[in-house]
Amino acid sequence: MTDCSTLTARVIPALAVLALTTACTACTASAPAPHQCATPARPASPAPARTAAAAAPGLAALLPASPAWIEAAAGLAARFAAAYTTWSWTQPPAAWLARLRPMTAGQLYPALAQAAWTPGILAQRDHGRLAAAGTVTSEQIRDLTPGSVIITVQVRQTVNSPAGHSETPDDLAVTVARADGGQAVWDVEPAADGNTGGDPDGSPAP
Repeated sequence: MTDCSTLTARVIPALAVLALTTACTACTASAPAPHQCATPARPASPAPARTAAAAAPGLAALLPASPAWIEAAAGLAARFAAAYTTWSWTQPPAAWLARLRPMTAGQLYPALAQAAWTPGILAQRDHGRLAAAGTVTSEQIRDLTPGSVIITVQVRQTVNSPAGHSETPDDLAVTVARADGGQAVWDVEPAADGNTGGDPDGSPAP
């Protein structure tokens, strides 16, 4: 993670950005083979079907983190991105920060707090009576280590004003790291700017 002042500069442009939609694939089943003899045969126990789940243990052994941990991190990244890109001119920055704080690592929160009170952004929202709602549309893993994962989260942000509304697609790079036996968002930046994710041991990225 970058230092507070640099991260704030990256956080501020992303404040105007990003609910997660997921897709699943159906398993296919093979048709039963026709009978080969005229005399009835004793029914045999059906052989277990070989599906993707059967191969999961082998694939999981190749990953630096368990599939369950990665899935939980993706869920956290999606919730954070949706809350991060949802705000209203009628709510003080403290309300926005209160939604993010339970998901945020201690090292990131000061930068978010500083960005939230940026006078220019607040004045623009008040003047235009702007409110935004972020909806996550997809996620993709950018980098995965034993202690953290960087997830690119695609967000559709709808901005409402008295004049109407507009939709803006954007990408955030959200780093989720192990923290206090659980997970926390360690860093957030526009995906186009890159995201080194910082050092999960507590050292900021240079």
